[in-house]
Amino acid sequence: MEQVDLMRIPKWLLLTLAAVGGLGAAFALMAYVANGMVVGDLIGLPGRERDIAVAQHRGSVGLLSCVLLQFGVAGAFFSCMDRENGYINRLFWSVLVSLAVTLACAVAIVLVLKASR
Repeated sequence: MEQVDLMRIPKWLLLTLAAVGGLGAAFALMAYVANGMVVGDLIGLPGRERDIAVAQHRGSVGLLSCVLLQFGVAGAFFSCMDRENGYINRLFWSVLVSLAVTLACAVAIVLVLKASR
């Protein structure tokens, strides 16, 4: 039986993609929260039903983007880990680290926005 060489993606590329995905997930989560605040402010105002519907739609798109990017970040970290560990252990640590990366990116975005004011 011949041994087939699988295409390998370098670890630095996976970690870079995970960081970029974490940044995107953090930005999408902030868009979701911001659109939720807009909806909360607009509810009860007469004639703003269309604006409420648009903000709710944009918020749901932000949440969906955040979830999909978070899966990508967790998948990148899952691929980087050693295969000797069990699947459950790798899955747990990849999800935990991906949430930490996204949270750190969100804090960095907030700090940059506050510094630029």
